[in-house]
Amino acid sequence: MKRYESVALTLTEEIEGGIYKPGERLPGVRKLAALFSVSVSTVVEALKIVEDNGLLDVAERSGHYVAHPQYRLNPFVANDAAGTNKAVLKPCPVTQSEWVMNLVRATLASDVVQLGAAVPHSDFLAVKGVNKALKAVCAHSQDHSDHYDFAPGYEPLRGQIALRMQDLQCNVQYTDVVITNGCQNALVLALKAVTQPGDVVAIESPTFYGLLHVIESLGLQAIEIPTDPISGISLSALTLACEQWDVKACVLIPNYGNPLGHCMSETDKRQLVTLSQNANVQLIEDDIYGDLGLSNQRSLPLLSFDPSVIYCSSFSKTLSPGLRVGWVVSQNHQERIEYLQYVNSLSASTIAQRAVYEYLRYQSYDRYLREVRSKFRQQLHKVRSLIYTSFPEGTKVSDPAGGFVLWVECPATVNTLTLYEDALAKNISIAPGPMFSPRKKYKRCFRINCAQPWDAKFQWALVTLGGLVELQLRL
Repeated sequence: MKRYESVALTLTEEIEGGIYKPGERLPGVRKLAALFSVSVSTVVEALKIVEDNGLLDVAERSGHYVAHPQYRLNPFVANDAAGTNKAVLKPCPVTQSEWVMNLVRATLASDVVQLGAAVPHSDFLAVKGVNKALKAVCAHSQDHSDHYDFAPGYEPLRGQIALRMQDLQCNVQYTDVVITNGCQNALVLALKAVTQPGDVVAIESPTFYGLLHVIESLGLQAIEIPTDPISGISLSALTLACEQWDVKACVLIPNYGNPLGHCMSETDKRQLVTLSQNANVQLIEDDIYGDLGLSNQRSLPLLSFDPSVIYCSSFSKTLSPGLRVGWVVSQNHQERIEYLQYVNSLSASTIAQRAVYEYLRYQSYDRYLREVRSKFRQQLHKVRSLIYTSFPEGTKVSDPAGGFVLWVECPATVNTLTLYEDALAKNISIAPGPMFSPRKKYKRCFRINCAQPWDAKFQWALVTLGGLVELQLRL
């Protein structure tokens, strides 16, 4: 065992043994180095291991704190009849459009605290760099507004994306990349390429409500697969669903899923690929949060394990949601997707594509990602701590491996649809749990967007939500 592994093991035992209490700050790295008679770098590596195991939260420039165990959601029981029963694993139509549009309208109100939609505040985006890139395009490029960049899109940008994907062990060339109007558009194209109205699509449960909107608009049926808040989609339940139903595709977010923040292990990703090949199910990967992992190592996409995966992503959660620049990669359906993109929208924005290329080519995207990941780690720690002190006993909160959203599970009698209405009356927007399920499950859960300024208004909103939950319990 290496020294840093030994230190990590000892710290883990001390935390689990109660020597360090939940919320307590660990000694600084220099003090720990002295206590263990090792170098500072050894302690740093050890702390990374303990943090990745979910036992520590990191506050920038403040130190390491022991995570509260009650924050961690209980994983579902994989062999539970409620999770894998044939009556439950049954396709159903999706009707989510009204809820989604209500939430979208709430985001347009300037006086509403935006905890509902997963859109980062400008404090967490590369605003200055993107503006600089836009100015450079307008100043030096003469062809940014006088023509279309017809599908598959601006070739230099496709080349930059291909290079980044090659770094993730994906065999992707620029000719494989189709530029889209964000990741949502990429998912639409992917599903249109491999399904027909009435087909069955397997999805994580809970899952991103925007995907449910896409499925509804295409006339597809969804079959919900139980999803663990740490390890991701249940492979046993997915296997059972594929045996019972003619599943055409499986759409999932294996890296830092929305809303749970889970991350599948490489072993599970390989098993999922084998499962899909045996069942002849097309995997569609949404990797929009892939660059926002909270650890120091970027998780590999499914595409790196199987070139037949249809891969979708965008820069909307990192650089700029307003640019609406995404992309899709498909080995087997490239021409069909390219045609559908042309039919649907002719092309993505010409100036936006060039601005993203300018940023990737001449600015440090990776440095920005390191900085924003640190911000998210710090923000998630603050929000979870405030929820712990402001919400009733029995409240549980996800412990995401990446991204910037939290999934909150309230005590059993709480109805988050009522909470949504009560909160909106106080100008607070949340995303209630039933939005994340075609069968309207998760009525005691809701999702909040933590990528907001840590100011008095934001903190007031969280404390107020806790009070509204408490009020429901008293009724």
